[in-house]
Amino acid sequence: MCIIKSKKTIKGMLIVFVLMLILVFALSCGVANPDAETGTLEVTAPETDLAPSPPPTPSADPSPAVTAPPELEPSPEPEEEEPQIEAWPVWMYVPAIGVDAEIQGAGTDYVADSMEILPSGSIITWWWESAIPGNKGNAIFGGHNRWRGVSGQLLELDTLDIGDEMEIVYEDGTSLKFMLESVFVYALATAPADVIMDVSGEARVTIITCKDPFNPNTGTSDNRIIAIFKEESAFVIPDPPITPFPLREP
Repeated sequence: MCIIKSKKTIKGMLIVFVLMLILVFALSCGVANPDAETGTLEVTAPETDLAPSPPPTPSADPSPAVTAPPELEPSPEPEEEEPQIEAWPVWMYVPAIGVDAEIQGAGTDYVADSMEILPSGSIITWWWESAIPGNKGNAIFGGHNRWRGVSGQLLELDTLDIGDEMEIVYEDGTSLKFMLESVFVYALATAPADVIMDVSGEARVTIITCKDPFNPNTGTSDNRIIAIFKEESAFVIPDPPITPFPLREP
């Protein structure tokens, strides 16, 4: 009797043991885990030794690229204008030929259609429609080589050498020195008056006077001496001496 009971007890224990093994096996494999709230199954992913994938590289900005405008070359700095002389010339020195003369201004003789020359051999005339000497342009002076039988200040103008000095004093007491760049003698009838009397262009001083022979039919000499000076600071001795105008035969 006891043996029968023992067999039944052992059999029951085996059944319980088998059931427990099945339950433990099911739980360890994670077959199912009922969700308490939704009733869905939560599937557990198996563990892996692989490293996690890097996050995706963000894509380029889809907006259109903005191209910078081409760099423009900087505008050149405006050239500074040289200060202009405003004082009028009042005196002229040319030591090589003994010129030591007062300067007076005059305009145009519209009857003769020429620069007016004051009636004196001792005064140098500055044509005030030309430039002030030292400023940009042509400053034009004139004088008589003789007046009423007396030699004028500019009688020997054509004897000057290239580089000879001339000084002009202004009404404010300042002065500038100039140097001879060229000197030529032209026949009055063929002298290039439009070039000689041109007041534009680079800074220069032109001095004009007559040269014999005197012509009683015209009341003036047949030739003209034209001397051109440049400011001392800008003067370069020409080699060979420049010819500002083509030489003209009488």
